[in-house]
Parts: sequence; structure tokens; C-alpha cells
Amino acid sequence: MPKSISDRLTGLVTKFPEAGAGLATLVMFGLFSWWGTNFLTVYSLNTMLFVVAEWGIIALGFTLLMIAGEFDISVGSVLAVCGVLAIFMLNAGLPAPIAVVMTLIIGVAIGLLHGLAVIKLGVPSFIVTLAAMLFWRGIVLVITGAFPVEPTHEPAFFEIFSYRFENGFNVSVLWFFGVAVMLALILHRTHFGNWIFATGGNKLAAIEAGVPVNRVKMILFGLTSGLASLAGIIQMSRFGSVDPLRGDFVEFKAIAAIVVGGTLLMGGYGSILGTVFGVLLIGIIGLGLVLAQVPSILFEGFLGGLIVIGVIINTMVQRRALGVRGE
Repeated sequence: MPKSISDRLTGLVTKFPEAGAGLATLVMFGLFSWWGTNFLTVYSLNTMLFVVAEWGIIALGFTLLMIAGEFDISVGSVLAVCGVLAIFMLNAGLPAPIAVVMTLIIGVAIGLLHGLAVIKLGVPSFIVTLAAMLFWRGIVLVITGAFPVEPTHEPAFFEIFSYRFENGFNVSVLWFFGVAVMLALILHRTHFGNWIFATGGNKLAAIEAGVPVNRVKMILFGLTSGLASLAGIIQMSRFGSVDPLRGDFVEFKAIAAIVVGGTLLMGGYGSILGTVFGVLLIGIIGLGLVLAQVPSILFEGFLGGLIVIGVIINTMVQRRALGVRGE
């Protein structure tokens, strides 16, 4: 029998996790382009792009970790603590390149610490990183005295993270797409990428097949926190300071973008391109709502709804793909 439209759409989304997010992104871009008089201006689009690029870098690393079946909701706090540490190292007289490298190493080390707690203690990653989120935010509040901190001088070296071209285009967007390309190649063109899918899809089967599951998870925890530290450096460079609440709510934006992009919460399925579309979709809707003068406080409620809708759609697609029907 010929397939129905529903079956064809399910097959498309099952084969390409990013299909739904890509279509939604095009639809919302077209809608707001038609509705908002200032939406298509260079200033508006550039502002939207470099803002979402900063937290989008975190979402990219988080995607691989989620495909492997784990969570890290401490990324916003890691972003803040690494930004503060970078400033402290600069003010202590360390050369800017060394301060950046040290900050990235600290970020990776924090992620490895989270991964170690998950693997060795057997505590769910959601609980470990929830505690870590509160702990690292507390560290930031203590070492800053709950006040913003800024470097005594800002070396020209940091322009590689914050440079803005004459047309308003910010270099952070290049960082975002550069990281996306690198991680997409790793996920879909390497054995390590296959290990990621296997780890999240069926852990026991992966172990029997010789996949070093624990090592994969450790690397991904380190990668996710390392990219959070990179985002912290980029934001510190752009603002020239770090306030104690920097990165607050970032983890929920990242989760929304990842889920909308087609990655399953239980792991084993997803794509970097889907997350890129998810990040752009949230940015487009956020910009459209601002230009439509919708109160910004409603945006958080919108993100919550977006996560729920994304989870429902992904669950339905998975059930259809496996031939399982709900009760």
C-alpha cells in the first residue's frame, strides 16, 4: 500500500533528525520577515546571530552528551566561573593567551570531575550537574562578592573572540559555525561518533561490542564544560566584564534548542545540524517577539512550552519508527 503523508513525514524525520527543526526555522523566518518591519535589517539579524551563537556553542557540546544519554545542566554556572577566572588570571599578570588556555583547561577539568562523579559513584548525571550548577554559581558569588568584575586591561588578543566587522557581524558567529562543523564531522564521520550513538542507544550492547562507554562519556563531559568555558571567554571579551549571574538560564535555552532539533532526551538519536536549526529558531522567535513588543518575561514560558512540544513530537516519531503505539 502507498504510504500516507504522515508516514512519509515520520520517515523523513526519523532518517533526518534536523528535518522538523529546519522546516520550523524556515517557516518562522518567513513569518516574522512578513510581519516585522525591522526584522530583516542587518542590525537586527546580526544582533540575533551573535547573541545566540554564544550560548549555541554550549548547546553543540551538550548535544553530543545528550546523544550519549547524559545531561549537564551546570553549563551556565561553568560559563560564569570560567569567565571570572579568566579575568582574575589577567589581573594577576598572566599573558592573555596563557590565561585563555588555562581557562579552557579548567573548564575541561570541571567537566571531567562531573563525569567522574557520574561514572564512579553511579549517580544520575542530572543530579550531579544540578548540584554542580548550584555549587559553581555559589563559587562565583563568593569570589566576586556578588559584584561584577572586570579586567584592569583588555589585551588586543581577545579581539579574536569579540571582534565586530564594519557591517556589525560579530566573530562569535564564526566560532559557533566552526564548532558546529567540527562536531558534526566527529559525530557522523568518525568511529568516535559511532561510539556516541551506540553509548546512548544501548549501553549494554555497546559494551559487548567493545565500545569504551565510560571513556566516551568522560570525554563528552569534558567537551561540554570546555565549550562552556569558551562561551564564557567570548562573553567576557564582548562585555569587558563578568557579573555573578552571567550564564543564568543558558542551560534551558540549550536544552530547548537540542530537543527541538530532534535529539532524544533518552539518547541514541540526534544531530548537530538539528541543534544549529534549534538555536536559530529560538533566536528568530526571540527577535520576532521583541520587535512585536511582546513582554520579554513571556519568553521563558515560551521556551518551556517549546521543550514540551519538542519532547512530545520526538516521542511520537520514535514510537512510529519502532512501530509502537501509545495506549
